[in-house]
Amino acid sequence: MKRRILLPTLLLLGLLGPVGGVWADGQWRDLPPEERRQMRQQMREHWQQDREFRREEGGPRRWQDVPPEDRRRMREEMREQRAVQEREGRDGRRDN
Repeated sequence: MKRRILLPTLLLLGLLGPVGGVWADGQWRDLPPEERRQMRQQMREHWQQDREFRREEGGPRRWQDVPPEDRRRMREEMREQRAVQEREGRDGRRDN
């Protein structure tokens, strides 16, 4: 039953995906140069406000803000996890 619904849905999405991308891509070109400039300025202001908000609220830290020792430890942990996942993949054991 699920296959009967899944296949037509995937086909429809596959056909409509490129159409949506083309439609969305061409809209900004229709704007006059002054409006495009204005929109870029508004986006810069928005990004600046977002940065300030994160700084004030103690939002997610940037990678550069993490002390070198913590970065090194995190890299080692990630490497260990990747190695374990690769071993499990080769042995044929998977959690899924």
